[in-house]
Amino acid sequence: MIGPADLRILASGLDHPEGVAVGPDGVLWAGGEAGQIYRIESRGGEHEQVASTGGTVLGLCLDGDGLVYACDAGLAAVMRFDPATGAIDTFCDAAAGTPLICPNWVAFAPDGALLVSDSGTEDEAASDGRMLRVPPGGGEAEVFDLGPLHFPNGFAIDDDGLVFMVESFARPRLSVIGARGLEVVAELPGTVPDGVALTADGRIVVSSYHPFRIDIATRDGRVEPVWHDAVGIYTPMPTNVAFFGDGLASMAIASFGGYTISAIDPPFAGAPLRYP
Repeated sequence: MIGPADLRILASGLDHPEGVAVGPDGVLWAGGEAGQIYRIESRGGEHEQVASTGGTVLGLCLDGDGLVYACDAGLAAVMRFDPATGAIDTFCDAAAGTPLICPNWVAFAPDGALLVSDSGTEDEAASDGRMLRVPPGGGEAEVFDLGPLHFPNGFAIDDDGLVFMVESFARPRLSVIGARGLEVVAELPGTVPDGVALTADGRIVVSSYHPFRIDIATRDGRVEPVWHDAVGIYTPMPTNVAFFGDGLASMAIASFGGYTISAIDPPFAGAPLRYP
């Protein structure tokens, strides 16, 4: 398992970053608790705040034109930011005629659709979370028919369109959404899973808000630790991760409980993302 000596800081002084994403040019992006959108040079570590939504930015992703799609829990909407012009607009704030509650993560599917997790109410007893699909190019969001979801959170999509998603509360678990609906891959008791990323060899990385841990899971449900900050000093509340760098061999870690984007070089590479 990777230890503290293997960790390096990419950017510090950020406002409780929860999401981190890599763009088509290899630049990293992150959000802040007060709506900040940060741009981070993955090689040199220089970073700057380039915009603010005025809300609370959680997960984000980019398209082929470099537009940033940011889940804003404060505004209850997915916002779209154009770095070239500085313009910010609302991309999605409702699905099936119902306003979003807590948009949390976004990623592009193989067909160019934008998938969104609307986590719902942050309550152990709540099951009002939804998974949404915005058609390619925009339009009215559709809702996946998956039954009750307890705070659906981070997810990642493979080349076959399978969606690997975690639920954070009530019954923390990693599931896959495919042709047969939702199927559980692994139960994750004693954790609050938050982020998901895929490796080049098809495994699933799960970052947990608590207990400050990053695991790797196989598709048949075997789970092993990759990183564990037992004291919460190095990566407090590691919410999301993103692969970056040459060969996607490095992993950026967003620490919501602190002020940094850190990085490790795990013994596996990441799967490429899509930038339609």
